[in-house]
Amino acid sequence: MVMIELILSRHGETLENQQHILQGQLPGTLSPLGKAQAENLAEDLKDEQLDAVVCSDLARSYDTALAVAKHHGLTPLQTPLLREMDWGVYTGKQLDDVDWLHLPPSVESVEALFQRAIDFIHYLQENFPNQRIVAIGHGAFNRAIIAYLEGKRPIDMIDLPIMENTTRVYYKI
Repeated sequence: MVMIELILSRHGETLENQQHILQGQLPGTLSPLGKAQAENLAEDLKDEQLDAVVCSDLARSYDTALAVAKHHGLTPLQTPLLREMDWGVYTGKQLDDVDWLHLPPSVESVEALFQRAIDFIHYLQENFPNQRIVAIGHGAFNRAIIAYLEGKRPIDMIDLPIMENTTRVYYKI
């Protein structure tokens, strides 16, 4: 039986997070606190046995993953599957502006996000069987992954709390 041990985390705080801006698929820039959070995450995980560090291809995720990977002699593996939700017309706007139940067509739907979470888990299963992986993702997308792994419906993800920067959860999949 193939099993993956997944440590799911979120990138460090960004300058845009400080302003409550929806970055979506913009790169994002780690704030000084975000850089410190990335280093703290790396320090917390330094004694963990890791086979791979996977991250989205957005700068804020990659920069956080780089801090973790260097302690293990690894190079972060980037995948667009792990990207943050595409906020469409909301990109660059405030989180409070979003009506989750009536998203405009330019915004990636909750169902599409959930399907991408399923695709991401399949990507891990195909490429990292029997490995221990850290995946550095994003607030909304990590909720989709968690909802899927916990057997919830796509709509249930909107009720899950957004993962704090560089916190982590562990799953066996």
